[in-house]
Amino acid sequence: MSIDVPPRPSPSAYWSPPSVPPVLAAVGEGRQPPQSAGRGFRVLHALLRLGAEGEHQLADIARTAGLQPSHASKLLKAAAQERLVESGARRGTYRLTRDAQALAPDTGPAPAAVHRIVADLQQETGLALAVSWHEPHFRPGHGLNLTLVDLAGPHPRLRAAAAQRQTDLRASAAGRTALTYAPAELAVSAEGRPLTLTPAVRDTIRSTRIALRRCPGLCTLATPVLLGQHLIAVLSLTGPDPLFQDPLQAQEFAVLLRRAAARATGPRTAAASDPVRRTA
Repeated sequence: MSIDVPPRPSPSAYWSPPSVPPVLAAVGEGRQPPQSAGRGFRVLHALLRLGAEGEHQLADIARTAGLQPSHASKLLKAAAQERLVESGARRGTYRLTRDAQALAPDTGPAPAAVHRIVADLQQETGLALAVSWHEPHFRPGHGLNLTLVDLAGPHPRLRAAAAQRQTDLRASAAGRTALTYAPAELAVSAEGRPLTLTPAVRDTIRSTRIALRRCPGLCTLATPVLLGQHLIAVLSLTGPDPLFQDPLQAQEFAVLLRRAAARATGPRTAAASDPVRRTA
């Protein structure tokens, strides 16, 4: 069966990879704080509750976080090493640094580079499909979540499905992709509970770099956008389920999706990061 696929736009220099939030980079590289990451985030959450713009006494931070002052002090020092916390002007006080803003999702307009990646893939795959770009964020008290940065699609129903706004990340293709590649210490719910996938699902996503999720009448494929070993985004494709029933068509969609994700981090990685292309 031959499949007519619109020509892929040539790679260009329009993409500039975003920086990896320090907390994601630290955990991804195995640099752990002296206590569990979950307890470490409690001191950041306490600072947010006390007032993100101000500086606060250690005793107040410990009380708000439900920790002993000595324990809170160690966690604050570990957070300071990651440039998330710094000493205040008054002795014994701490405040959040500007780097800590990386823990909050960006709700502004999509960067032009991201919009171009989404628009190009939507054009490649046809008007009957919707494309979305999500970025993972960890927020104290909210756990790991995905922020919808950009979406292109023709029909309201497709756009709603492509937004993948399920609160449980395990219920969406983009969420499953994020849970597969995000550090385990950050893959937790708002209550701090681990959000785990079955080994079979996780291994399948890692081996194919594709997560699949079907719901009545619709199907979504998602792939990670990686900067080195760090997950920086999830790119997904949503359309009517019949379009994905043919194995060759589904494989072609997966190839286009992975290639778009590879272009997002530069043309040099495009060939190396496409397992189908390597084994063809």
